[in-house]
Amino acid sequence: MTKDEMIQWFKSAPMGSRHQRMLWAARKIARLTGVTEGRAYQMLLLALIEAEGRLPDEYQDMLGLTG
Repeated sequence: MTKDEMIQWFKSAPMGSRHQRMLWAARKIARLTGVTEGRAYQMLLLALIEAEGRLPDEYQDMLGLTG
């Protein structure tokens, strides 16, 4: 599943707090991909952070996103 697809699931979540929408989307992503809900939540969180352009440099280094 691509980051864009994960973000679309988040955007299609029922109204609620950001956390509630992330949990809803993570459950859907987990069912579709076979990963745990916790891992799906982490993947979604990273996708949203990257999409917002707010991933701190130390996390980019840790994830191997810097060259």
